[in-house]
Amino acid sequence: MTQGDTAAGAGDPPPLRIGTAERESAAKALDEHLAAGRLGIEEYADRSAVAANATVASELAALFTDLPAPHPVLPGTAVAPAAGSVPAQQDAAVPARAGGGFLEGWGPRIVTVTPIVATLLFFLTGYQWYWFLLIPAVSALVYGGVGRGGPGGELHRRQEEREERRALRDERRDRRRGR
Repeated sequence: MTQGDTAAGAGDPPPLRIGTAERESAAKALDEHLAAGRLGIEEYADRSAVAANATVASELAALFTDLPAPHPVLPGTAVAPAAGSVPAQQDAAVPARAGGGFLEGWGPRIVTVTPIVATLLFFLTGYQWYWFLLIPAVSALVYGGVGRGGPGGELHRRQEEREERRALRDERRDRRRGR
């Protein structure tokens, strides 16, 4: 630190430095704002570049001053609702999303080990080729519903998000009309 730095910031606490986790959190939040249509492509690119090169928490916080939640979790900041906003309430008609489950963490590991197990069984059972059918069978069982169109897939998730946004928009419209 130079003398000028100590004199200028004598009463102020030093800015909190951030790491990769905070930059990734900001990038994910920006991704969600882009998907929601709050950011254009060019503005998203500019903000993403700033987020990727940020070194202190205030640089990331400045990227989200004009955006609603989600915001990245930054060190030294309490997670609080934005000023003037009402905390979101879970709609009784929309069930909460469940966690990933057992196969989310173990699925890729099981699929990775399957060729080794198939090879061992091939040699141990006297060169029975049908053990190699385990590889596609296990992959289908583990990843069967997690593709683009399955119940856990990307298209299904987007459709649910679209329906949630529609419901919120309709609710806001009804509140404005006084219903």
